[in-house]
Amino acid sequence: MIIGGPITVAGLLGREMSDEGTLSLTRAPAYVVRQATGGGGAQYALVVREALGRRGLMDLLYAIAPYKAHGPDRFARVLDNWGIFDRAKTNSASENLFLQHANSLKFAWQLFGEHRDLFVAIFEDVSETTRALPILSWEKNAAGVRNWRFDAPDTSVVRAIEEAVPIFGGPERPGRAELDTLVGLVTIPYFLPELRKKWSAWQPLVKNGKSSYIGPASMFVVALRHRRALLNSILIMRAEEYVDGAEGS
Repeated sequence: MIIGGPITVAGLLGREMSDEGTLSLTRAPAYVVRQATGGGGAQYALVVREALGRRGLMDLLYAIAPYKAHGPDRFARVLDNWGIFDRAKTNSASENLFLQHANSLKFAWQLFGEHRDLFVAIFEDVSETTRALPILSWEKNAAGVRNWRFDAPDTSVVRAIEEAVPIFGGPERPGRAELDTLVGLVTIPYFLPELRKKWSAWQPLVKNGKSSYIGPASMFVVALRHRRALLNSILIMRAEEYVDGAEGS
């Protein structure tokens, strides 16, 4: 296993970059992990050492999808949108809407549901001790074909990161930051705004459904719908080049 870094995302991309709100994602130390697999392929991970609590996660989502009618402080509104999972258990109208989303959005809705509890916990925690650490995880086979890995990072990868990178806990930031691949995914359109220029501000998340504004609450699902373009972005290629070069040096 090879770990390259620290380097900033701005350094990986070779461009001047600025952050929004409370974020310092473009300037935070980043690390790229490469682990060889059978048949000439490899698994990669890119970790940005900025754990996002309540304020940081909202600033990230709002920077990508600014719902200006409500502003960047409507945590309760986002939680209410995400609460459809809970209301569906007891409310038939919510259950019908939930099933429409599940049938239309399929993988994106399912995966968001698997990560939702963490995002809800972050937005509910005003102490900022519940945090998520952005990680991008993917694999590339010998033919150069990439695929995302949205499951929890391998134990060996997490252990290697913990040993090499001082990112977890610490007296100045109590609590433990949880590595999360969906938070990592939405950093790509943040780092590369050109990728989201053609993303529609208004669109139905459900086929033939009522159009709705794409705001912070929808951002994880929207990013998942564009996951293929994000996977083949310049950021992913530069991360591979960086750690592949470290392996050869």
